[in-house]
This record gives sequence, structure tokens and C-alpha cells, in this order.
Amino acid sequence: MEKMALVYSTEGYFCEGEVEKDWKFKMEHGRIILSALELSLVKKSNISLTEIGSSVDNYKEGFVIPLTQIKKAYSAIIQKIYAVVIETRDGLSFSITMANERSSGRQESINLNEIINSTILLAIKANRNAQNVGDFEVKPLPNRCFNCGEEISQIWKFCKNCGREL
Repeated sequence: MEKMALVYSTEGYFCEGEVEKDWKFKMEHGRIILSALELSLVKKSNISLTEIGSSVDNYKEGFVIPLTQIKKAYSAIIQKIYAVVIETRDGLSFSITMANERSSGRQESINLNEIINSTILLAIKANRNAQNVGDFEVKPLPNRCFNCGEEISQIWKFCKNCGREL
């Protein structure tokens, strides 16, 4: 079983499709979790503990989007709210925003978009490297002294064979 490295986690609003007019009432509030393998949008509901007067976060499964299924991710301004739009290879669209009463989510949208796209690129690169590992073994080139050609260590300051400074 492969480990899922956590890349990014924050609270925000999300929905399948586009942001609508009354976005706060029509979008789910929850946690946006980006790992090395998938983007998870997890719904959040508060359970009130009336005896204590506090609340407990109760997270329920929402959308899980494997990074390999994401066709493109981009920032967009919809209804004066900045959102990250995720389009999947099977034609679905998701909107994510970190907007709240005080902010339209502009900077958070830009940051999240950059993190998602760079994570997708790293996942593709890691996948290609994993496929190529069986084909050939990569060995680092040995360091050699310019004067005598003797193999040297990276940490040496002088060649042990000829005494030349490296």
C-alpha cells in the first residue's frame, strides 16, 4: 500500500458545478485536502454539545478526485467570488473557494490553484519515473580529479592520488 503524502489542507466551500448567486447557502462547507494522489472535498457539519457549550467538527465523505482524473485546474471569478475550477477527464466540474465575509478569496484561490497544478505535475513526473525504473538503473557519475583522473569523493578538498586542490 502506497503512503498518501499530505500536500495541503484548509477549510473552504465547494460544490459540483459552478458557483451560484447565493453561494454560501448552495455550496458545501468543509475541508479541502490535497494529497500526492488525490484531491478530497470533505463535507463538514457542526454537532452542538449543549451541556458544554462547544461544538465538535464532524466530517463526512464528499468528493474524491484522483489527480490522474483532473484535466485542468484554473482560477476564475464567478459572482464576484474567486474560485478554483477543477475539470475532470470524464466531463465533471467542481468549484472551490476560500471566500468568507471579509474576503473574496482572491489570494487563497491563486495559491490553491498553483498548489494543485504543481502537485499534478509532480504526480505525473513520479509516475513516469516509476515506470522507467524497471527499464534501466541510473547510477550517478563518479567525480574524477581533473589532473590525474582518480575517482574522488565530493567532500574531499584535495586529490589523495596527486595532491591537487579540487
